[in-house]
Amino acid sequence: MVRRFSGLLWIVWVALIVCLFGSTAFAQDATVTRNVNLRSEPTSASSSVRLLSPPEKLTLVEAEASSGYYHVKTEDGAEGWVWGRNIHVASVVAPTPSPAPATPPEGGPGKAGPAEIYPDSVRTPGAPNLDITQANIADNICNKDWSTASVRPPTSVTGPIKTDTMTEYGFTDPTHYELDHLESLQVGGCPDCKTNLWPEAYGDVAHPMTQSQRAKWNHNNPASSEVLPGALEKDKVENHVHDEICFGIPSAKMSSMSKKYPPTVSITLERGQQILAKDWYGCYLNMLQGNKPCE
Repeated sequence: MVRRFSGLLWIVWVALIVCLFGSTAFAQDATVTRNVNLRSEPTSASSSVRLLSPPEKLTLVEAEASSGYYHVKTEDGAEGWVWGRNIHVASVVAPTPSPAPATPPEGGPGKAGPAEIYPDSVRTPGAPNLDITQANIADNICNKDWSTASVRPPTSVTGPIKTDTMTEYGFTDPTHYELDHLESLQVGGCPDCKTNLWPEAYGDVAHPMTQSQRAKWNHNNPASSEVLPGALEKDKVENHVHDEICFGIPSAKMSSMSKKYPPTVSITLERGQQILAKDWYGCYLNMLQGNKPCE
């Protein structure tokens, strides 16, 4: 009888140990690294519970992500779903396989953003408009009477290029992409060079969007970085770089962005083209972080 009772105690003890370590394995912590919405469901279309900001602490309700979203609970007890790119998930306590990194790989050496937002540097390295030089920018891109319409190619030229580049990049829905000049026309980029044109997404892989959908998203979620920056965000950088190129030229033409992000330094035409071709997102971050120069 005593032996049987001791055996039962041993079984209960083992069960307690298993429960203790089993629950510990799922007690994963996470930290918010960028502003992100806590959502009611694992989709950007669901309602926002509230905005989370760094460095808020979270606990994972489930170890695995669903469609890129993690099921989490905040320190004040709110529960919902957050986009995985905007949190850092701590390693699990138990010796289980580590979860996939929440942050996508960077776009390459010296680039500030994830690879997804940049074009293939072999297919689309960028190309300048040889008719626009440092010596004559006061007569064209910095001139109030000049417009990109004067050099923009017709759709009969850009249409086939968009079709070709969409196929080369493996994209399917043309409404989710803008055929964009890597070195934009307002900074002296080549208008019809295929090496300067690529299908740039309005949203990202996890959040495909049309132009109007992205504009609405940006309007409704001004502080969120849940969706990667795309064509509309690069437009802002193009305008700002243009203004830095023209800064210091008397009576120079300035973009519509100059009031919100006024230029504070003067850069050369070549440098402006390099900023867009090499890492436009790095300049975008500078603009958001106190309007730092993109020099």
